[in-house]
Amino acid sequence: MNDNITLYILDDHPLVLDGLKSRLDEEPGLEVLRTFTDPVEFLAETALLRPDVVLMDISLPQMDGFQVARLLKENYGNELKIILLSGYTYEEFYYKAYRIGVHAYLSKQSSYSIIINAIKQSVLGNILVPEHLRASASPDALTTTERQVLRWLAKEKSNKEIATELALSQRTVEYHLAAINQKLGVKTRIGAVVKGFECGLLTFWDED
Repeated sequence: MNDNITLYILDDHPLVLDGLKSRLDEEPGLEVLRTFTDPVEFLAETALLRPDVVLMDISLPQMDGFQVARLLKENYGNELKIILLSGYTYEEFYYKAYRIGVHAYLSKQSSYSIIINAIKQSVLGNILVPEHLRASASPDALTTTERQVLRWLAKEKSNKEIATELALSQRTVEYHLAAINQKLGVKTRIGAVVKGFECGLLTFWDED
């Protein structure tokens, strides 16, 4: 019986693929089953032989890594662990990735040890957040109403829509948003949602 963690790697740069495969195959307990440069072929093959973890780039031909990750989540849920690698470290990209439900979003500058740790942690069901995005706030930092506002914010609702949902005035919602940003140490709506996920105030599958 093979107890190795099995992987697929998707990246349209052959040199990156070769480097990742060579290094990961050297790691005890890891096995790269296949590498791909084409996301369509990758998706078709994943339906036939499902690995434990997929490691893939954001910038791809035909469709981007976010689209591929979303399709994987729709088809396989949390059974398939997804790790995104990217040269882009925009906060919006982290937010987008976490909303999809990936287990890690890593910079392409990450060391192999960080990538390997993310692979192993993802199989355990852990979601990894980069150090520079971690919040100092605890889940107890927000009031009950502020948590409700944050939850609707994560669903991309406007201030007016949040006010309607919670039977509050728009001005009151604005006050709550300002308090949320201050407590979480962020400046934007997206930043608040990202910190909410990191602190455990929000969960990726809480979509009722």
